Amino acid sequence: MGAPEPRADLIRRWQQGEPAAFETLVRTWEGPIGRFLYRLTRSAETARDLSQEVFTRVYQARHSYRDRGHFSTWIYRVALNLARDEARRSRRVTEPYPDHELACVGTAADGWAEQQETVAKVVAALGELSPSLREVVVLRYYEEFSFEEMGRLLETPASTLKSRFGVALRQLEDRLAAHGLRPEDRT
Repeated sequence: MGAPEPRADLIRRWQQGEPAAFETLVRTWEGPIGRFLYRLTRSAETARDLSQEVFTRVYQARHSYRDRGHFSTWIYRVALNLARDEARRSRRVTEPYPDHELACVGTAADGWAEQQETVAKVVAALGELSPSLREVVVLRYYEEFSFEEMGRLLETPASTLKSRFGVALRQLEDRLAAHGLRPEDRT
């Protein structure tokens, strides 16, 4: 899941307003949070803007943050809430950008182009899922959250999320087939 949990002394220093501690949190979490937001919004520009807002809120909340769980759950919740707010505000459909992290760089140009096409189809199919199903897939598959961690973040029982994940996988399978991606193409 994302980045490792920050040490208690780093959290304490951040809460006391130490700039170096906040910079360490930003450096540690900007990649995972940016990727998470990109996968939810499917827009690099929106993900960058929301990521900046996440860290603005993290900075502003340093005095009110209470370590009742994991910092990771808290920061992902901030990001998730901002992504949901943005989706409600915009209700726009964006063209998916290829997710370069999913692609394995091939040695031949044809192989690489084929992989990029496959990645684009997977990103498009993921973008067609409802937001609640896309969140579960992104958190489980990309962010490697356990169902229990997802339950804390989404405030939903793990059993419900397991069921939702199964539905998401079936819908994703159907959408990938509609995009012309056969199971043998996905390995």
